[in-house]
Amino acid sequence: MVEYDKAMLKHMCQLRQAEPPARRLQESVREFMRGRVIPRQKKLTQLAQAWTELLPEEIQEHTCLEDFKGGQLKVLVDSASHLAELNILIREGLLDELRQLCPGIPLSKVKLARGQWYSIDEDGNRVPYYK
Repeated sequence: MVEYDKAMLKHMCQLRQAEPPARRLQESVREFMRGRVIPRQKKLTQLAQAWTELLPEEIQEHTCLEDFKGGQLKVLVDSASHLAELNILIREGLLDELRQLCPGIPLSKVKLARGQWYSIDEDGNRVPYYK
């Protein structure tokens, strides 16, 4: 017969009573979502609404808000001509207007980058890369 010391039995009992790893993981994910993802998503949503309100539709369809980090809003623009147009709008006060519409967001800069967020299907329709 195997003999166990009291310390070993106590340790085994504590392990059985401990919270299951899945529950700890669930709480960690929930805390991460509440602390990081949801606030960031709210900021991006507010910025997207302001962006839509301020820009003419013919320019909007050529842009995609990609990221907001450290006070910098990164925007993808799918053509050089629209990129140039947006640079002019930013110089003429677009950043200030965004700040006015989003007073709770510490927006310091709009960074424009040439890029695409979609592909074109056989019918000529845009299909986003991420769905």
